[in-house]
Amino acid sequence: MPATTVSITGWFLAEVIIIEHLIAAFIGMTLWKNKRGDPSGAFVLCAILGILGVLILAIATPRQKEIAKAARSQGRVSCPHCAELIMPEARVCPHCQHDVAAPAPAGRL
Repeated sequence: MPATTVSITGWFLAEVIIIEHLIAAFIGMTLWKNKRGDPSGAFVLCAILGILGVLILAIATPRQKEIAKAARSQGRVSCPHCAELIMPEARVCPHCQHDVAAPAPAGRL
């Protein structure tokens, strides 16, 4: 009985690598978003580096400036007492428990 060999052509290998990099990009984007970072940069990094990019993002932490930018794009504002990012509708900060509701304008006497 003749033995058959399986040969992987260059196009098939390229497709596998492209699919792997796209899957890694979505994993990296999700991982970085869960760390409160901006997911667009993570997508590009993992699309280029593949699984190595995912490992880099698993170890790294986003900078405070990047976290604030991502939170502000979601509509969050800074607490005037502790500077943590909170929803603009919040009356009490969930971090420092201070009242953050804007005081009503005082009437003139």
